[in-house]
Amino acid sequence: MTASFVLPTYNEKDNIIILIKAIQKSVKKVTRDFEIIVVDDNSPDRTGYICRKYFGIRKDFKVYIRKKERGFASAILYGIKKARGTYIIVMDTDFSHDPEIIPSLLSKIKNCDIVIGSRYMKNGGGENKVRYWLSKVYNLYLRHILRIKITDFLFGFFCVRKSFLIKNNLLSKNVFKGFGDYFIRLAYYVSKSNGIFLEIPAFYKSRIHGKTKSNITNMLFTYTTSSLRLFLQDLFS
Repeated sequence: MTASFVLPTYNEKDNIIILIKAIQKSVKKVTRDFEIIVVDDNSPDRTGYICRKYFGIRKDFKVYIRKKERGFASAILYGIKKARGTYIIVMDTDFSHDPEIIPSLLSKIKNCDIVIGSRYMKNGGGENKVRYWLSKVYNLYLRHILRIKITDFLFGFFCVRKSFLIKNNLLSKNVFKGFGDYFIRLAYYVSKSNGIFLEIPAFYKSRIHGKTKSNITNMLFTYTTSSLRLFLQDLFS
């Protein structure tokens, strides 16, 4: 199988069906050999069950409803482990990640190990300008402290070779834990494993339905703590 889409969900019933249809439409421009994996943390709004009812039982679509385990990053890890595709595409499920760039992700991954959607490449950007500029400043800090030449550690829209993750033992709870800070760790360990990065422009859209799960204060503390730990690990290794 060519591609597996991993979609972690929690209370996204108003977005998920529309998003999956948009993914299907976009990916079919380049391949019909794909699967979509929804990993739902037993959402109170029954996101997972709504997906099952709408799409039914089919080989190219799986819904996993986790009733014991919780967490954004751990849901992504769970989905990647279940995936059968050569390439894994991870997307948020609030439409902040535009399905239209999927063909570009799949085209570019053939020449590298991980392709990252970046708001800070030419033709990239963000709808929320305050968030865009605050994130840009923080990305400059991450780029400096981790010494990794990518422009966006925080967007979380990427395509990666599953074989690369397996070969370098990156499918680990030590990497995939927490919230968006998992991708800071993933980028760090991909770099340490001599992985080849490539970035493409992406545009961050504000969510239309539902409420954000992000808490800026908690995110700033967690992301800074995580990055400093990686810095010190690198310093004393």
